[in-house]
Amino acid sequence: MASSTRQSLLALQEKLNNQSGVNLDLAKEFFAIANALQQSAQLRSLLSDPSAESSAKEKVVDSVFAAASIAAKETAKMAAKLRWSATRDLAAAFEVIGVRAIAAQSKNLDSLQTELFEIQQLVANDSELELALSTTRVSPAGKQDLVGKLLAAKVSEAALALSQQAVFSRTFKRFAEVIEQYGLWIAEFAGESVAHIRVARALSTQQLERLTKALSKAFGRDLQVNVEIDPEVIGGVHVTVNGEVIDGTVLTKLVNARLQLN
Repeated sequence: MASSTRQSLLALQEKLNNQSGVNLDLAKEFFAIANALQQSAQLRSLLSDPSAESSAKEKVVDSVFAAASIAAKETAKMAAKLRWSATRDLAAAFEVIGVRAIAAQSKNLDSLQTELFEIQQLVANDSELELALSTTRVSPAGKQDLVGKLLAAKVSEAALALSQQAVFSRTFKRFAEVIEQYGLWIAEFAGESVAHIRVARALSTQQLERLTKALSKAFGRDLQVNVEIDPEVIGGVHVTVNGEVIDGTVLTKLVNARLQLN
């Protein structure tokens, strides 16, 4: 992320942090703005053009997003005054603050993060479902309907809203990767990092608590722990935290031993 975009995104996040009345409806409005910007190169160019008059940009916001709340339009007008390294960064910024708005209004972030991980695992482990939700041959509206049928009444409104937004996202090509990124943004909002743990068999509650405490102490911060059961690791534990890997699996030890013998 280039410097100007990074600074502008931080400014929007600060505005959100000081915003009163943040709720799920506002988050959905941010997503709607993100999707409109993503789908219209002309709109992105108009609102991110540093040479355009602020008053002209405000008129565009009022016209295009006439049905939006005052809070959503004020945020869009502020974003239009900021500098962006690329026009697409403006759309991406609204996706980020939409996710953070959902985190801000959540009463139980741990539960929401667990839901997202379960959704990510469900889709990642079903190649046909992953293809159906990631293909460009199906409209986002069609994919939203599929997500609704799959998850309605099974997850919280917040998790459903994030999952339905993920089909619009261009952050990653695969739906499961987008959901994983949303979980990382929520962890960042909560001041945490995410530890992805792969084990051959489910850990007991005591084992998970000990592992969580040990990892949190090692990395010097709170961790949101997601556990994936993967028989291929055979035994031991594989941990990934912010791209840093701790691999103590039997599989890796066997591979390393084989390499040394060859």
